[in-house]
Amino acid sequence: MVAADAPAGAARAIGVRFRRAGRLYYYDPGDTTLAVGDYAIVETPRGLTAARVVMPATEVNLDDLRGELKPIVRRATDDDLVSMTNYRKEEVDAERAFARAIMTSRLPMQAVKAEYTFDGATLTLHFSSREARLELGDLVAEMAARFRTRVELRQVGPRERAAMRTGMGRCGRELCCATFLSELDTVSMRMAKDQNLPLNPDKISGACGRLLCCLQYEHAGYVQDKLAAEQAQGGGGCATSGACDSCGVHELKDVLGQAVAPGYEPQPQPEAPEPERAEPRRTGGQRTAPGRKAGRKAAPSGATAAGREATTTSPRSRRRARRRRRGRQRPRPPPN
Repeated sequence: MVAADAPAGAARAIGVRFRRAGRLYYYDPGDTTLAVGDYAIVETPRGLTAARVVMPATEVNLDDLRGELKPIVRRATDDDLVSMTNYRKEEVDAERAFARAIMTSRLPMQAVKAEYTFDGATLTLHFSSREARLELGDLVAEMAARFRTRVELRQVGPRERAAMRTGMGRCGRELCCATFLSELDTVSMRMAKDQNLPLNPDKISGACGRLLCCLQYEHAGYVQDKLAAEQAQGGGGCATSGACDSCGVHELKDVLGQAVAPGYEPQPQPEAPEPERAEPRRTGGQRTAPGRKAGRKAAPSGATAAGREATTTSPRSRRRARRRRRGRQRPRPPPN
């Protein structure tokens, strides 16, 4: 119902979510007064469902609405909240039974999550699979006969699976898609290149196996900084095309290279004095020859020619020379 005092092109609506970080849906509150945190019974394609109010009644642009603005059915009563809490506890058993049925049937799929409506009229079983088409008629009949309610099977993608199962990211906090990121925008490899991040898939991929959603958080700032740097240099400002000199330069490297605390300057280290060189020793009033170590004795000046040959000949020749010097040369036998 459109309020009479609402401006043209606007309607009075409240915002509700069916999950913690689910998509925001708008409904017409009518005459019902609902505050943030209250639960309302609304009509969905799966039937009547309880939704939590996250935005009070306000004027919303008609362009932001998806289709016709439907009215809420009623405010959730205490009995509705008790029934919803009881069925939330049974979702764990339904998910385990769904997983066992998949393993028994040997189907190429994996159970993700089971969700009951607030009154237990419908059980939605979410699963993930790489196969586009699967024959699930027998599985649906088995689950309906087991839980005695209307059963629906819904296939989800990797990102939606991570949002439902939740987990811890590489930053050490809970996944963004499971806490506050309701709209999963497109993330491309171009964003990682503009931020000069390593293009290793293991380093820029999240728990879902896709590119990190947080790559889009600072991408606009990097593009603006590169555009400003290129225009300051007198260029055309390609920003992300890679044709300018500023592209490929990490703007944070100067910040990370500064001192740890403001005003901190490292103290210069005193240089060690060079050791003094010792003068060469003099032996017998003579200086050592250049290239020889100090204290090494020089060869005697009266060395004979036989001694000089002994230093360059074989060991046998050296022994013969040594005998001649000592006068112990053996007499040669007479010739026969």
